[in-house]
Amino acid sequence: MDLNRIIQALKGTIDPKLRIAAENELNQSYKIINFAPSLLRIIVSDHVEFPVRQAAAIYLKNMVTQYWPDREPPPGEAIFPFNIHENDRQQIRDNIVEGIIRSPDLVRIQLTMCLRVIIKHDFPGHWPAVVDKINFYLQSQNSGSWLGSLLCLYQLVKTYEYKKAEEREPLIAAMQIFLPRIQQQIMQLLPDSSHYSVLLQKQILKIFYALVQYALPLQLVNNQTMTTWMEIFRTIIDRTVPPETLQIDEDDRPELVWWKCKKWALHIVARLFERYGSPGNVTKEYFEFSEFFLKTYAVGIQQNISEDVIFSVMCYKDEDEELWQEDPYEYIRMKFDIFEDYASPTTAAQTLLYTAAKKRK
Repeated sequence: MDLNRIIQALKGTIDPKLRIAAENELNQSYKIINFAPSLLRIIVSDHVEFPVRQAAAIYLKNMVTQYWPDREPPPGEAIFPFNIHENDRQQIRDNIVEGIIRSPDLVRIQLTMCLRVIIKHDFPGHWPAVVDKINFYLQSQNSGSWLGSLLCLYQLVKTYEYKKAEEREPLIAAMQIFLPRIQQQIMQLLPDSSHYSVLLQKQILKIFYALVQYALPLQLVNNQTMTTWMEIFRTIIDRTVPPETLQIDEDDRPELVWWKCKKWALHIVARLFERYGSPGNVTKEYFEFSEFFLKTYAVGIQQNISEDVIFSVMCYKDEDEELWQEDPYEYIRMKFDIFEDYASPTTAAQTLLYTAAKKRK
């Protein structure tokens, strides 16, 4: 099945009248050698209409998810079930990182899901080269390749996020290369508050969170490097958002990248304090780090949160006054309804303040 035939079949899947016949044709052809790499070539081609590229991405994702890992025949059967041919798998390994870098967002999502499956089954044994490939694009002078390469790195880290320490050795070896690079990168990006720059910063924060939130790798994060990271988090949390973002409806602001970046910085800080903020509650290998962490960061971060977050959330606001004047019954219901407390930022702030005062009198 040549490339043009595949494109025509994918076009057919978009048309409801032709969908069943087109899907049958694709389903009869997917076992042909070079079919999966052909889908990837269609996905990254700027000369193919976007809906066709998107259909190809979905089809490739389904193929990789189902047919990438080697499978044995069921007991009693001699015929091996279909797997993507190794030659095809190698072609996809050789090109998928570039595909993620070059593709638009809606296609990129499908390709990153493919990448996760491939890393899960092939790294490091069949595909150690993925580290060098991601690193090449991360160090490129072309900043347009950074987001795609960071998304690839995120898939690598997510694959090992919840594994035991002894199972994370391939990730630790890779992050010896990547962690200093992304730390340098985010420090260079911090002065730039453009959308793309903050999008890159947010992705780096997500990588760091996935790396440390379950098990902090002390081989990578020592007292000195953590001090630099904490300064990065503080800068992101403290910095003002562009004035034009304040013109957007308040309910829609959490979806803006500037606020999402702050969210991930706070996610990391909260998780680090939860896991390592109390030396009496950590395992022995983390005791020294926990003591340093508590003495070095606790007061500064707590003052930042108390003054800039808790105080402002708990204050009586203009909208409170407006509601009190217009509908005092509704005001009282909102302030004292126990069900409202579950979703109330004010109640959360009160609880945090009470807990902090109780534990650190």
